[in-house]
Amino acid sequence: MLRRPLRGGLVANVVCVLGMPHNPFHHRATRGPREQWSDDLRNMQDRFDAQRERLARAKPDVIVSIGNDHFHQFFMDNMPAFVIGKMDRYDGTFYNEVREFDLPRVTIPGDAALSRRVLEGLLCRGVDLAFSDELKVDHSIVVPLLFSRPQLDLPIVPLMSNCIAPPLPSAARFHAVGLALRSALDELDDPRRFAVIGSGNLSLEVGGPLQFAPRPMDAEFDERAVAWIANANADAAARECTYERLVNAGNVSHGYLNYLLLLGVASDERPTHAEGLRRNGSTQAYFAWESPATAR
Repeated sequence: MLRRPLRGGLVANVVCVLGMPHNPFHHRATRGPREQWSDDLRNMQDRFDAQRERLARAKPDVIVSIGNDHFHQFFMDNMPAFVIGKMDRYDGTFYNEVREFDLPRVTIPGDAALSRRVLEGLLCRGVDLAFSDELKVDHSIVVPLLFSRPQLDLPIVPLMSNCIAPPLPSAARFHAVGLALRSALDELDDPRRFAVIGSGNLSLEVGGPLQFAPRPMDAEFDERAVAWIANANADAAARECTYERLVNAGNVSHGYLNYLLLLGVASDERPTHAEGLRRNGSTQAYFAWESPATAR
């Protein structure tokens, strides 16, 4: 499904695309004995375990990581719409993430030459991407990797979006950037196997009195948002995911836009797995696009 002939005899080598949450509390919560876990925690970890197994079956050599900065290094005075890291190694986890979430500080290998080629490919496709030679990754990148590839041994190409500080790129633009990224990856003259891992969220409130409410912020939106991905209905998602609609679902619900980017990377194919896991306080999304050779 994810491997297809291209112009000039090249063959796409994107072996899987995965979407998952980046809840920073989950790592600390799963450090204790499993028999002490809540049902919510166990259900979430089962889904993370399934994503890790999917990635292992795909046997990637490189991971393109899609996430967003949480005002750790980009602020309202200088917020790129999309930025790619162009380094041979990335330090991860900021001091407040260690303090508040007990996340580990990590170092993840990169590939500066590959990042440069992906950057050039996107520029050629009309995506005016910013780049950074001093990028540090936060929990939007670190948490999905800790649960899907805990060895942190594969080089990453991190691409961060602005899905947090208005004005935001439109939902249609997120999807278009995903399509462009897939096209750029497809035309790389590179024999390696590529996985793309992105994180986001559904309806969600961070900060304030509703942060730990016992119900999802907008269960109707969550159901529709998962269905748009499950049915590969990018047009409906782009039409309905206005900034106002997303904010009404929760003050950080625009993190969902990263999942629309992943749908573009998957060439608008229906995922092999799409789920909104209903849990206490939120709905967590898990998406997977696998090749027929590795899907179960």
